[in-house]
Amino acid sequence: MGLLLTVSTPAASQASAVEVRRDVRYGTAGGVPLLLDAYVPPPTGALRPAVVLLHGGGWRVGDKASFAEEAERLTDRGWVTFSVNYRLNEPEAFPAEVDDVVAAVRWVRANAAAYGVDPARIGALGESAGGHLAAMLGTLGDGDLGTGARIRVGVAWSGPMDLAALARSRGEGWSSRLLACTPGVCADRWAQSSPLTHVDRTDAPLLLLNSTDELVPLTQAESMSGRLRAAGVDQRLDLLPGTRHALDYRADAWPATVEFLALYLDTPPTADGGGDADGSGGPLLVVLAGAAVVVVVGAAVALRRRRPDQARNQSV
Repeated sequence: MGLLLTVSTPAASQASAVEVRRDVRYGTAGGVPLLLDAYVPPPTGALRPAVVLLHGGGWRVGDKASFAEEAERLTDRGWVTFSVNYRLNEPEAFPAEVDDVVAAVRWVRANAAAYGVDPARIGALGESAGGHLAAMLGTLGDGDLGTGARIRVGVAWSGPMDLAALARSRGEGWSSRLLACTPGVCADRWAQSSPLTHVDRTDAPLLLLNSTDELVPLTQAESMSGRLRAAGVDQRLDLLPGTRHALDYRADAWPATVEFLALYLDTPPTADGGGDADGSGGPLLVVLAGAAVVVVVGAAVALRRRRPDQARNQSV
């Protein structure tokens, strides 16, 4: 049982108060409970989308509370939001972190009725290490995006996408503790732990955000964008100038993040499990300066949904 709190934003009345259910158990690992905070908007009589939030911290530190502001803002839109804790710094069990967030999505889907969630419309937003996990959720598995541990859409702020490439550019210390080996010793393990290697045409649409000269090299997001594009998966790459990393640019990333999530979550999917609108699938690169878009490079196309069967070919 989680702790139930009631909060309201300055603009909200008591009638529109949001429920915050803290420390809800979504699973158990090694006898330790796995917890999330659920932010639940007032019922409307209709099923709402859900967004799973995944904090950063290098897979070693961090807590679900760091995404509390974003959770409340998404809930103010009428979406149900789940900010998730996962196991940290456990190389012997890796990918324990991936297992945990997969379990969290399955839990949300299994408990959708209790939270007024549409189980076919679950998205994920992660920052830094959480961005890696959001991308893993978006690329693991195949088939219908509304079942099992699949997500409808993902957003990654400064997420590592290719751990072996990250080791080459930033040193093996970044991830070798996490994987308990070096790329030269267990290349397959490093590959299986990288979203880049799991991309296929059935994957969830993904928004990637990265600063041009930050902690996570821009090449990580660029490589992932290219791989998704080649597989025919809807994707977008937004660049921010400078050295800010993940939560450091949260304010500038927010408008694009909500826009991208809404594109795939606000409208129920078609019966075949895909989006309900046609899309071009062409490359889209947006460069941000502060909160304003100053340069658009690539095809001049709007963000539009595309069913997997309409896919066209087109990291950290």
